[in-house]
Amino acid sequence: MRIGQADVDFEGLTIVSPAGQFTMESKVMRLLRVLVDNPQTVMTRSNLIEAVWGVEFGGDERLSRGISLIRKALGDSRGRHDYIETIPRRGYRFIADIPIASDLKEGLETKAVQPEAIQHKQLSAERPKPEPQKPTKNLMSKKSIYGIAASLLVICLAGASFMFLKAPLAVKSETARVERGLEHVKYYTHENAIETAQSIFTNILSENPDNAAARAGLSLALMREYTDLESDPAILRRAKSSAEAALRNDSHLGLANVALGWAKELEGDLEGAHKAYDRADILDPDNMFMLEGLARTYNKQRRGEDAKATLERAISLYPDAPVFYAYSGLQLLGQNEYAHAESMFRHVITLSKEDASGYARLAHTLHMQDRTTEAIKVLQDGLKIDKASQLYNNLGTYLFFQGQFELSAEAFEKTLELDGNSHKYLYWANLADAYRFLPSRKKEAGAAYDQALTLLNAELEKSPTNRTLNSRAALYKAKRGDLEGARVSLGNVPLELNLSSVDYYRALVTYEILSERDNALAMLKKALQSGYPLMEIKNDPELAYLRQDKNYHLLLSQEGKNL
Repeated sequence: MRIGQADVDFEGLTIVSPAGQFTMESKVMRLLRVLVDNPQTVMTRSNLIEAVWGVEFGGDERLSRGISLIRKALGDSRGRHDYIETIPRRGYRFIADIPIASDLKEGLETKAVQPEAIQHKQLSAERPKPEPQKPTKNLMSKKSIYGIAASLLVICLAGASFMFLKAPLAVKSETARVERGLEHVKYYTHENAIETAQSIFTNILSENPDNAAARAGLSLALMREYTDLESDPAILRRAKSSAEAALRNDSHLGLANVALGWAKELEGDLEGAHKAYDRADILDPDNMFMLEGLARTYNKQRRGEDAKATLERAISLYPDAPVFYAYSGLQLLGQNEYAHAESMFRHVITLSKEDASGYARLAHTLHMQDRTTEAIKVLQDGLKIDKASQLYNNLGTYLFFQGQFELSAEAFEKTLELDGNSHKYLYWANLADAYRFLPSRKKEAGAAYDQALTLLNAELEKSPTNRTLNSRAALYKAKRGDLEGARVSLGNVPLELNLSSVDYYRALVTYEILSERDNALAMLKKALQSGYPLMEIKNDPELAYLRQDKNYHLLLSQEGKNL
């Protein structure tokens, strides 16, 4: 089908346009089919999700990602949509020119049937009738017969050799394809890397369903999708199922054990993850994906030194893998070592210039060092490469602390539009924060906080004692107006222990909203002593009344902080 300037093959799952040639996923092409079948009609998000994925397996994030992939393949540019129009707060409308159904049908019949019929008639008319042939004597000599026999023998031997070599060659080919798929899992931030990896493994399994390595690779690729594209629980369930299938095929394959470890870790079963990683390390020592999962698991268990040692080991073994520099940077951020974290994220960008998260995290380290102007420049550098949701999210945060709430809300709305990920509670909470300080949008803030809390509670069910999740829940509830719920959640945070500076900061703001000034000042002291930057405390609009308290200024003076 010709759509605008693009040739679309729904059966072959390809789109060829001025933007290039693209192989599409079947569900994405199904989405395009639904839109094309309803031209110039506003299709709601819920209707599209139900039509393509079904209620049970659908999700806002899959729809937004599908629309993004279609737009890219058709040649739509950001900010100018010639094919699919976004209808804010409702859905999408297909606006491109498409052939009229009757014309299309007629054209297809002409191409598929008419030429063949004409050709058949022409051949029948032109083909000469065969002349009767006279019988001939057998003129083959003994020499000819011996030659033919020798040729047949050579052919038979060659065929036997081919059959003998066919199996090992096929295995070698599959192994090479698995390795290529794993490279895409390794460099998952590259454009279409996750989708390409899944396609490679799926194709291998369509030919050989018992290939345990491909099954494990598919599991890892699905979990990349879950953590970096769409936090849809259905994806995680599918990934775990694939890991378990890989183990059934070969329980001694290290990669299969790694995949199970990742799945258990993402489910919150950290001890189960460790058991899988221990087994994987025996079977396949220093496997890159095992080291990655192990470092993440240590961090979730707050075993910082073990995580640090694992990351240092991983960087020494895989110095070209940006993921380990990224995790190291995140760990340093948690320790308020912003300058060192900055160095790690600069490594990430050097190794993977397409990694939007690298730019976002580098900008964050600069912002936390009170270098917000530099941070915004880094975000602009990233936006030149990729209009990513993370970059707009950070931009919205910096605008919020500058008091630019309208611009901040627009940036957060852009974040959700681009990402389409309704499973990221942080994005919803950030949007709610901006709405909270806009009189005309205040009612919408409550709904956004509710969405954030719904998603956050799903995480708390897996990790009910997680300090960070509980401190976030307390803060969101307080901002939402659920003061008693905020106190309950804050009671789950062991404030008497050594927490991260950001946990203390969230407790500070929560207590201030609860009008518990003494507790707020106590948390302020702990936040400053643990390294939280004064810059955000001095600019957070939630703390405006606290900053007018003389005890606030006295505390800053005692801590040696400049006003």
